[in-house]
Amino acid sequence: MRRSIAAAAAVVTLTATLVACGGSDGGSDKAGPTGPTKGAGSSSTAQPAGEQSPGATAGSTQAPVGKLGDTLKLVGMEGSLNGTGTIEADFTLEKVENHAKSAIGVLEPAAGNRLVAAKFTIVETGTGTYQDSGYAEANVFDANGQGYQGKPGTPTVGDSLGPNMIIKPGERVTGWIVFEVPKDAKITSVTYLMEKVGPDPERTGKWTLD
Repeated sequence: MRRSIAAAAAVVTLTATLVACGGSDGGSDKAGPTGPTKGAGSSSTAQPAGEQSPGATAGSTQAPVGKLGDTLKLVGMEGSLNGTGTIEADFTLEKVENHAKSAIGVLEPAAGNRLVAAKFTIVETGTGTYQDSGYAEANVFDANGQGYQGKPGTPTVGDSLGPNMIIKPGERVTGWIVFEVPKDAKITSVTYLMEKVGPDPERTGKWTLD
């Protein structure tokens, strides 16, 4: 009799233990929700479920952003018109001259405008040859968000990036791009779109100016 009572008590105890642990009905092999994983440079504050950071859209790709002097890696189009191999390059915005002078008199700015010049260093880091216009891909933007595209011209501070730029793997080129802007425009950023065939965040680098 004592053995029967002891066995019944053991069964009750075992049943209570299984209930407390989630039971033995298959629930124990389902992974529960995991916390956010922080990558290098990620924010320590997790976004609430179903929400995104301001300005973000599902599947969006953010353009690389840096400051004057920073190097940004840009990647060419998939199926690039430049031929075989991957097209990617490191772009460094070296300097910005807010009151540039043209080395060729006929390319002086119109009345009420001034010239701005940006100096870039470009290193082809892919396996293909990067061919592009040296100036049409670049823009400067003022404090009102108005953009001004690069134009042909050579400033007195140095050589310009030529209109038929060809950079083989491992090669480096350095040169200036000229922009014509209103005299009172405050330039706040410079952008460069690699292989300009429509907008593409992955191929656009942006440098902010203090």
